[in-house]
Amino acid sequence: MHVVAVFLCLLVTLSHVKAESEIDLKDKVTVVTGAARGIGRAIADNLLKEEVEVVIIVDKNLTQGLVTETEFKSTYGEEKVWFIHGDVTTDLDWVFEKIFEKYDYVDILVNNAGIAKEDDPVLTLLTNIVAPALWSQKFYDVMRKDKEGKGGIILNIASIEAYTKDPFFRAYKTSKFGLLGLSVGLGHEWNYMTSEVKVIPLCPGLTDTDMAKEAVNVGEDFELETIAKYIGSMTMQSADVVGQAAVTVCKTGKTGTAYTIEADKLFESPYIQNVTAEFLNSL
Repeated sequence: MHVVAVFLCLLVTLSHVKAESEIDLKDKVTVVTGAARGIGRAIADNLLKEEVEVVIIVDKNLTQGLVTETEFKSTYGEEKVWFIHGDVTTDLDWVFEKIFEKYDYVDILVNNAGIAKEDDPVLTLLTNIVAPALWSQKFYDVMRKDKEGKGGIILNIASIEAYTKDPFFRAYKTSKFGLLGLSVGLGHEWNYMTSEVKVIPLCPGLTDTDMAKEAVNVGEDFELETIAKYIGSMTMQSADVVGQAAVTVCKTGKTGTAYTIEADKLFESPYIQNVTAEFLNSL
């Protein structure tokens, strides 16, 4: 029993060493959902700067997806970018097959596609948690070393709303809370010991995107003024800052650990952040 215990302790120690050592992203095959614009586009851009083999962009916005593909090809090369027009909520199976018809392996999956539609909580949940849960599991199953894979990285883009206790954005908050739970569970070190697949949630704070600008107008009429003041109390960061953080977390992040990028600062996420009624009333 003592020998077994020592062996298990050694395995845990080795798993930490592997999880925390820096990973070279050069020549990796990467998939980024929702990368036609905003945070996803910034993540794809920063991955390309790391000289990955290819960034496969999956997005339902056909027009913007083609524009982004053209711009990236002009900057990084024709073979570096591939846009697939698809909806993460409905097209997982055929997109997956299409990718593996062309590439033998996917090293990195970034589940970034997301929406914030409080008037359509079903679509918000389908997009922000159901879809990434299904995409994570499907890619995880082919990446895991105990199932003849080579290991890999799954980065799930959550939000500070996933752990922030405030009264707003309830459907969005629910979806991102679920994505956070999925990521820390699937990415738990016990799973990593056999799979060697890092699963990490990244929680961006307020970021300069179209979705963030639209959030000011999301909520009941009596909430809108306070929501505007609440968002106005935060520091806006650029999408590129989030893209840089995503690359850093892929290279050095610990599996099953949540990270936050807020006001240009990257740090491990707290368990909860409480926004009190007293604070909101003071705005």
